Amino acid sequence: MPPLLSRRRLAALPLLAAGPALAAPDGSLSRVRDAGVIRLGVQAEGTVAATRAPDGSFRGYLPELGRRIATGLGVQPEFVPVPRGDMLGLLLQGAFELGLGGAIASTWLALTALPTTPLMQFQLVVLTPRDLIVSGMAELSGLRVGVLDGRSFAEALHEAGLEQERTVIHARWEEAAEALLRGREDAVIVPGHHAREIQRVAPQATARFTLGEFWHCGVVRMGEHDLLRAIDVLLHLLRHEGQLSMLHRAFFDRDMRSGRTL
Repeated sequence: MPPLLSRRRLAALPLLAAGPALAAPDGSLSRVRDAGVIRLGVQAEGTVAATRAPDGSFRGYLPELGRRIATGLGVQPEFVPVPRGDMLGLLLQGAFELGLGGAIASTWLALTALPTTPLMQFQLVVLTPRDLIVSGMAELSGLRVGVLDGRSFAEALHEAGLEQERTVIHARWEEAAEALLRGREDAVIVPGHHAREIQRVAPQATARFTLGEFWHCGVVRMGEHDLLRAIDVLLHLLRHEGQLSMLHRAFFDRDMRSGRTL
């Protein structure tokens, strides 16, 4: 595995993160570095994005990326488990400094918290039983459709044209899989990494079409621009050195590329 970041670039991080000379420091980066730890909110849902191992450790793409961010900041990572739908609420309550994933890039998100540079790309996938063939959103009209909980996820589905009053909301992908398996729902719409797990436990679930490309961002609290700038610099360097694409490809079998954001 390549080194995290070159020493020269790590040495330049404080200067790069300082931003314009006229920007008054807000103390968010200093607090993290003084504490020696950054708390990272993660939705560990048993997918390649993030999962909790039997020993309690966090594994997957987002935890690995979080470790690299922490190392770049010169601190230790501390992972905080986040239930689906609670990422922004717990962030605003101060449960962690950086939320990893669980927030889809959107105008609404930018009005609620400070989003980082996009760090994960995915597609929304429509799954139906093998004997129910659909090829577009119009054909979902009148069907029972399951979706995952979360405000930013709901915003993405609204942007894709799904009428929310026709949906059943699930807190976990396992619930959506069981509903499809038992015939309680005709279709479910989930991110690609959740679709992979649903098809593993319910092989008759068939991917019919996708609703475009979306991005997960990290999030920090409003006003914490020092911390945001430092994280964005690190993400830029990881992308420039090819490490972000390498990680994304290793866990999702696809490269990060330019695509649709809300």
